[in-house]
Amino acid sequence: MAKLAINDQLSAATPRQQDQNKKQKRFQGLFHKVLVLQLAIHIKAYTTIVNHYLVLSFVFAVFISGCTAMPDVEPPPVDSTKVTIQQLLSAADAAMELNRLTTPSDDNALDRYEQVLTLNPSNTLAIAGINRIVERYLVWALDLTEKSNLKKARYFVSLADEIDPNHPNIEPVVNKINDQEEKVFRIFKLDATSVRDQTIDPNVLAEIAAKIQRDRAFITIRAPDDRSGRWLYQELNRQVEFRIEATFERSSNASVSLTQ
Repeated sequence: MAKLAINDQLSAATPRQQDQNKKQKRFQGLFHKVLVLQLAIHIKAYTTIVNHYLVLSFVFAVFISGCTAMPDVEPPPVDSTKVTIQQLLSAADAAMELNRLTTPSDDNALDRYEQVLTLNPSNTLAIAGINRIVERYLVWALDLTEKSNLKKARYFVSLADEIDPNHPNIEPVVNKINDQEEKVFRIFKLDATSVRDQTIDPNVLAEIAAKIQRDRAFITIRAPDDRSGRWLYQELNRQVEFRIEATFERSSNASVSLTQ
């Protein structure tokens, strides 16, 4: 009987215990979920902190790199000779544009080109520049030769010869001047004041006109100004039977040159 009573108590206690076990299991399951949730929250918070730390570290690194003074980098050395040569060439070209070929003494193209050749004897720009100076003088000499102004033409040839006596074009220009000089068979020198005032002796004008008429000469009139030059031409032209071919030059040394 006692054994039966004990079994009854066990049978009666078992459902309550089972209920408690279920509650305990639910509690444990809920506790486990809460624990997992908390763990997830902590992990997310930790991840956020780490990300912020990485971002801040990157920004700080960039800021530090920007603030850090870069080491001084020395520029490549400047070739002062090249700079000087370029400056001299520019100054020489500017002087050429203004026809300051050999004068004035403190600012002319020839001096600048020669200074370049002192620094660099094979500089082709300087060599070509000096050649241009010679050529320009010879061109001027030819223009003056055509106008029968042979004295000034020879002067420009002499300037070219001083710079480069071996220049191949000097001799042909000299020959041209000599040929023109042979054609100039008469030069009538006149008083500049009389030409300016248009008071030349009519007999002198008649003598010149007769010579022009006889030889059908080409003339070069040199007068102090355009007005007196035109007057002199008109006075001569009206005394011959054809229209005189002439050129005019302004000069303080008045004259009429006859050429064939």
